[in-house]
Amino acid sequence: MRKLVTVLGATGIVGSKALEIVRKNQEKFHVIGISGHSNISLLVRFALEFAPKYVVVSNLLLRSELEQKLNNVDVEILCGEEGLAFLASQKTDILIAAITGFAGFEPIFRAINSGTDIALANKEALVAGGHLLMPLAKKKGVNIIPVDSEHNAIFQCMMGQNWSDVDNITLTASGGPFLSMNSNETQKIPPSEALKHPTWSMGAKISIDSATMMNKGLETIEAAWLFNIGKEKISAVIHPQSIVHGIVQFKDKSIISHMAPTDMKVPISQAMAWPERVKIEIKEIDFLEVESFNFLEIDASKFPCFELAYQLIEEDPCYSVALNAANEIAVHLYLDHKLEFGDIYTLVAKTIDMIEMTNLDDYQSIIDYDRYARNIAISMKF
Repeated sequence: MRKLVTVLGATGIVGSKALEIVRKNQEKFHVIGISGHSNISLLVRFALEFAPKYVVVSNLLLRSELEQKLNNVDVEILCGEEGLAFLASQKTDILIAAITGFAGFEPIFRAINSGTDIALANKEALVAGGHLLMPLAKKKGVNIIPVDSEHNAIFQCMMGQNWSDVDNITLTASGGPFLSMNSNETQKIPPSEALKHPTWSMGAKISIDSATMMNKGLETIEAAWLFNIGKEKISAVIHPQSIVHGIVQFKDKSIISHMAPTDMKVPISQAMAWPERVKIEIKEIDFLEVESFNFLEIDASKFPCFELAYQLIEEDPCYSVALNAANEIAVHLYLDHKLEFGDIYTLVAKTIDMIEMTNLDDYQSIIDYDRYARNIAISMKF
């Protein structure tokens, strides 16, 4: 029987690769719904190819264009946040959550509430709302299978293992495009340079987060929620070759690590097909061509964003919501050439210093607090 699949963020890198996996394994998967934000041509192409029941465009201004291009297609077209929420609420076998940023929080919440398993490629939802989403997933019997390569690596390392036997887990980071530079050299570096990731092909926001190492900091917070472990058992190292994606050390000091090519189709396919696997066509690792495996400590003076995020593991959820909200604002300003690269950390840190604590014990309170933190970040002057 084929798995019914919904792909949120279908026109992005992760979503497109997920649909490529469906394309090569049509006997295993059937697409029920897809969403995109502004790439109408690709959304239409996917709609024609995969014939989903639902197509959602989150950009309200593009609804008429989508309707015109799919006028003769038997598909229900939905729009905006309401359309995303509706699509996410439709029960399927697996929902691929590939919307970038906090925008993915609401549909992920809706999907978990409907009892749909999640292939999670959106770390921000757990960073901001892990304290709500993970207990809800447990209550609903929902499996959350990580798609981020590092968390998926840990997930695979732990197959057949017991978490009570784990001493610590280690996430790896490429180090981004500025590994050999100091903070003075990167202070005014332009977005065009920061977007040149050395090993991965990613969207703009994640590429900038990789350059600041905020990405790895967010991932440590995500790991704490995903695997229900404390900060003392989570670490990260720089591994420029990006071959080893995750490492687990057990109490007997034995180590299991996960290696794979630098292609997101590896973790995406694993999450989609779990507990099975599907064959994918990518370039394999040739160990005769690998000259060395290097592992380096993350320098907090060079990458303060990582250290800031890491210190917030197990702290009040208000801090993580503010961290994520301010970082999204800072990255947006930087990409618009309205903020220097070196000031991304400063804006985020100042925002966290200015917030007031409150109880984030339900869905709406998290939504409201995210908006509150964004307003503080936007008010910053540089």
